[in-house]
Amino acid sequence: MSQVIKKEANIEQTPDTEEHTFISFKWKITSLSSLILLAVVLLFCSVSYLGLVANFDNQRGIEYQRFSREINSLLERLSRGLRQQAETIPFLDGMSEALLSDDKEKITDIFDQHWTLLHFHNGVEFVRFYNASNQLTADWGVTESSDNDDEIILQWVKQVNQDEVPINPLLCRKSCIQLTVAPLLIEGQTGGIAVIGISLADALLAFKRISGAEIGLLLHDSNQTVNTLYIEPWDTYIAALTNKNESYEILEHAAKTYPSMDSLREIVQINWKNNYHQIKLYPLQSVNANEAHLVVISDVTSAVNNIHDSIWTIALIGLLGLVISEFLLFGIFTRLLSRLKDVSYTLPLLSSGQFEDFRHSLAITKKKQLYRDEIDMLYDAAVKLSIQLEDLEHKVSSRTKLLIEQKDTLSKERDFVANLLDTAQVIVLTQNAHGKIISLNAYGEMLTYYSEKELRDTPFLNILVSDYDSQDLSMHLDEINKGLREQLRHEAITHCKDGTTRHVAWLHSRLSWNSADDPSILSVGLDVTEYKRVEGHLAWLADHDPLTNLFNRRRFSEELEQAISRSDRYQHAGALLFFDLDRFKYINDTSGHQAGDALLRMVAGMLLRTIRSDDISGRLGGDEFAVILPEISTGGAIEVAKKILTHLNETQLTINSRTHKVSASVGIALFPEHGENVHDLLAAADLAMYQAKDTGRNAWYLFSNEDRSRERVQTLVYWKEKIEYALLHDSFVLYLQPIMNIQTHEINHYEVLLRMHDFDGSVLSPAGFISAAEHTGLIHSIDHMVLRKAITQAAKINQNGNNISFSINLSAHAFNDPELLPIIKQELISHEVDPKTLMFEITETAALENLPGARGLMKEIKELGCGFVLDDFGVGFSSFYYLRELPVDTVKIDGSFIRNMTENNDDQILVSALCNVASGFGKKITAEFVENEKIFLQLKKMKIDYAQGYYIGKPAPYNNYFQQSELAE
Repeated sequence: MSQVIKKEANIEQTPDTEEHTFISFKWKITSLSSLILLAVVLLFCSVSYLGLVANFDNQRGIEYQRFSREINSLLERLSRGLRQQAETIPFLDGMSEALLSDDKEKITDIFDQHWTLLHFHNGVEFVRFYNASNQLTADWGVTESSDNDDEIILQWVKQVNQDEVPINPLLCRKSCIQLTVAPLLIEGQTGGIAVIGISLADALLAFKRISGAEIGLLLHDSNQTVNTLYIEPWDTYIAALTNKNESYEILEHAAKTYPSMDSLREIVQINWKNNYHQIKLYPLQSVNANEAHLVVISDVTSAVNNIHDSIWTIALIGLLGLVISEFLLFGIFTRLLSRLKDVSYTLPLLSSGQFEDFRHSLAITKKKQLYRDEIDMLYDAAVKLSIQLEDLEHKVSSRTKLLIEQKDTLSKERDFVANLLDTAQVIVLTQNAHGKIISLNAYGEMLTYYSEKELRDTPFLNILVSDYDSQDLSMHLDEINKGLREQLRHEAITHCKDGTTRHVAWLHSRLSWNSADDPSILSVGLDVTEYKRVEGHLAWLADHDPLTNLFNRRRFSEELEQAISRSDRYQHAGALLFFDLDRFKYINDTSGHQAGDALLRMVAGMLLRTIRSDDISGRLGGDEFAVILPEISTGGAIEVAKKILTHLNETQLTINSRTHKVSASVGIALFPEHGENVHDLLAAADLAMYQAKDTGRNAWYLFSNEDRSRERVQTLVYWKEKIEYALLHDSFVLYLQPIMNIQTHEINHYEVLLRMHDFDGSVLSPAGFISAAEHTGLIHSIDHMVLRKAITQAAKINQNGNNISFSINLSAHAFNDPELLPIIKQELISHEVDPKTLMFEITETAALENLPGARGLMKEIKELGCGFVLDDFGVGFSSFYYLRELPVDTVKIDGSFIRNMTENNDDQILVSALCNVASGFGKKITAEFVENEKIFLQLKKMKIDYAQGYYIGKPAPYNNYFQQSELAE
């Protein structure tokens, strides 16, 4: 081989090349590789150094996190110890009685015996007792507190007295005192407040023992003693410091390097006397924020030196490796470069996953050799590797996807199982074979106020309220332990730590167990306390009216049925009083439903105070009340009714400076005389009540034999139910009948007529139900409903520029309705209706019944701008007189004079006379019952203004006369 090389060298030494120094390619490769290796060594040293530093910083960060947790843990243990000491105070001999009696001398005498032990053994600095009135009862020990600190402590005492929850504040002045302000609970009562303070010195020493680092307490309080160490750049005093001299010098050096104390909130490192120290500041949550800090000083000299030594070692090893590598590379790269470079050029294809391209490139560059060598094996291995990597990549991809899915599933199952016991809103506990509790979940602790530790080894039956089933329950639980049964369900009252009880439904299931200490029973308890309470409340609501607490209609009917049965069995007469409140709806509408509810409660209270203890009262609905008077005479029942009316008259309700007086109409029915069943007796009392209303309200009425027409009672009840249903379900509809101007044949005026839709879809005229509405007091509701519907309809028809007017009928009871005029005013304003388009019709007979009331109402409505029509004109003997007395605009001649006037001369003469008189008073005239052309032409000759009847148009729904497009809003 050397001869070949020499030969090649001799061939290459031509005159052209003798002047140039020959450097073999292998040297170039070796030199370049050496440079690369050198760079790698340097890079490796840098990365190693950065890695060591990062690892060191990470470890220190973890260490300081541990320090933080350790500090918090020490403070928490300190606070917990103080709370436990506070909790034991009431259990000192005689202390509970002294605290409850607030005997200062006795408290002092008793606690003096224990103060020395607490002070020297437990390190307690001071103890104060405050009573429930936040007054200082007794104190021990010396505090460095000011008046302001005493005030702060007093505020904490007030807070704990109010919330009954202990707090653990930290008070820092010249030093830091950990305080516990805890309520002294004695048998469920608060016997006062204990304030216990302890210095942080023991906690600082414990931290040094645990961590090995130096720790100090820095305060910003200016009221320090002369000898207190002071760090000027940070404006802080050192209240406590381990390894005082050396640590103080380190802190002074750090203060010069980092003048801002906030820099220490992150870890800082300083070099002091060739030693490395790290300093970290931990703020304390004291009364005044940023006033107290703990500073931790760690000596990291050995760790830093180790890093330096490691880097030097790595560098030396790298340089040695570099020298060795140069020799190795010289021999390796001599021949192999040419063939290896082909492989090296194609290898990156593997990393990018281009396996097919890799194999194709190798096949192109591979040269045939006489003998196979390692390079050929490398070619083959590279091809096999590409195949395996390709297959492996597919497997890894699918396996990774599968692992991710399995991991998600396992994580969900793990989280579910881990959180199930604590998140489930049920008590979950386990018992061993002896029936003692082993574990308790978080919800059980929250519900019973017992911790798992407190209930451990406690017999399960001890937390249940003893009853006659306790022995059976113990036996059944033993059966589960012995495998005789798998489950047991029962309900039991369960004790809570705060003295309360909860109603819990338990399910006990058998678990497999090996020893007596293993869980053998899984007990799951569902808190059904609220369910039981609601169940009882619903049972009460089933029988009572929730507003007045009186019996409701269902329960009252049952009581009435029993009273009738007892009356029949023992031959004792009784009475039923039935009444409702007069003008109750007016009170509701003017003062609001809250006023109405208040009035109903006042009436219920009055009723209970008025009747006997054996009498039964109930609210049957709305403003209807009833009273059962067993074993009473007729006179006695009347006296009770009078007494109720008297007390109602004395009842007044004042809401928003408006006083409402209360009155009622009472109906009296006797049993079994007036009814032998609940339905008949209630109907009789209801009818008697409406008879009382007819007499003028605020009266009583005794159902008599003349009123015993069962058909009349049933008819009134029948129509009352229909009317109430129609009002509730909007089954009333308005029909319109046109009224024509006889001279111009124009129709711009319609009379509004009321109809009712029956259950079967038929339309009922008012002749069937108006009388019943007047007797049952529902006529006012019908009047109000007609007014609202009619004015709303007028607004819709006239919104597009029409000028259509309506005549609206008012009942005879409208003159006694104080709500009528406010409703008219409100509807006119809310719908922006021109009052001139509305006229109100009243019958002549209705006006005659209450002339002053009719005149007053008509005058007020006329002042709004509306008109009036006097209907049925001519049927009364005094029609002409009332025509002068009443401010009407139009008279409507009764149809009995119009219907046959073409065949009856007397009717013509009478109609002519009525027209002359009405015209003389300046009134417009309308003739109704115009049913054919002959009557219409005759009326035209008599110069009557308007005609109404089937000839002009029949009553029909409004959409028969007006297109929907005219009514669209």
